[in-house]
Order: sequence, then C-alpha cells, then structure tokens
Amino acid sequence: MTAGTGIVGSPHDMNNINGLTDDSMGRVCAFCHTPHHALQLAGGEQTPLWSHDFTAQSYKPYASPTLDADNSDTLVGPSRLCMSCHDGLIAADQHYGVAASGTNGRLSSDAWGNVAVGKASATSGGQGDLSNDHPVGFDYEAVAAVDAGIFSSAGDRLFIGNTVKIADTLSGGFMTCATCHDVHNKDNVATPNSAGNYFLYASQAGSALCLSCHAKGEEVKP
Repeated sequence: MTAGTGIVGSPHDMNNINGLTDDSMGRVCAFCHTPHHALQLAGGEQTPLWSHDFTAQSYKPYASPTLDADNSDTLVGPSRLCMSCHDGLIAADQHYGVAASGTNGRLSSDAWGNVAVGKASATSGGQGDLSNDHPVGFDYEAVAAVDAGIFSSAGDRLFIGNTVKIADTLSGGFMTCATCHDVHNKDNVATPNSAGNYFLYASQAGSALCLSCHAKGEEVKP
C-alpha cells in the first residue's frame, strides 16, 4: 500500500483482501458506511452513516503506575467503530444488507496482515483484552497537563514529518485509534525502506510517531 493514495486498494478495501466476500456491486465505502438506514448506538454516540455491526465485546483497558489517565471507556469515539472489525468476532466483510462470510471473514490473527486487537493470544478471538496495547479513551490534554513527558497539542503541534495537527486527530479531546491511524489512507505517511504503512500519521523511522507526542529527548527531524 502506498501512503496517501486513498482507500481503494488499501488494506481497508475489503474487496482487495483474500478470503473475504467482495461487495456485490464492487463498493468500497459500503463496508463501513451507507447513505441510508445507518446503524446507531443507543448511547447517542456519533456513528458516521455506519453500516457495520457494532462490537458487543467489553474490554480490559491498559493500566500501569505511570498512566495518569482515566480510560474507563476505552472505546470512546471512533475506536468503537474500529473494533467493529478488529474485535476478532465480527467478520470484516459484514455490512448493511449483505451477509458476511462467517468465521472465515474474521480478523483472527495478531499478525500485521490480519489484525485483530484485544485478544489474549494470537489464536483466540474476542477476549476483550487491551491491557497490552497503547492506551486509548483518555483526555489527551488532561494527561499532558500532569505529565511533562507528553507534549500538549494546544500549541498546534504537528505529527513529525507531517502537516497534520495532533489536536485535529483527537475525538472531542480524547485519544482514540484514529489519533495515530488515518483509516482512509489520505494524510498518513510512509516509513522509508519499509513495506509496512499501517495508516500512520508519522513515520516509524526513528520512532517519529512516538516522539510526536512523547517528550523523550531530541525530536526526530522531519
């Protein structure tokens, strides 16, 4: 996948993934979105014309003595939408009005090529364990205010090597999956000499992605 070239042909183009059932009309956006009869969450969260079943899994959040954050609602914002596919339970090719391919369409591996998140092991789906993943679902600025090791985004801070503002990737001020990942493959950047992209807003070279938020010595130059 080439960074910044859009959703068609990317890993989020379900028609482009072996083992999944293609959309009958060749649509790409339809696996997540629908112009009519969109699904909604009872809690009133924003669900942008959503066409994919919501995960019913509850998740154990990341915790450590150094985490100064309330992430009790781990899937706040778009993270809940991401886990519609990445929970290892709902088939990735399931979408409004179209039957899924069943267990064959589930993301059942923690390998990069078939990513399911929040599992107890690489072979068991739907365990609801995010304790070994980067924390999400917390107020970014509240953490930055009490942790000198986190850059504030209030000063229009950019991802290193990108023109995207960190503040613009937060959801109501909360860090979510979409804070690091540009799911539509539009404003992300590539890591030099690497086939891996993973929809990231900053390169992994020199840990530019990490150092965009974490103040750990001299920053990586763009």
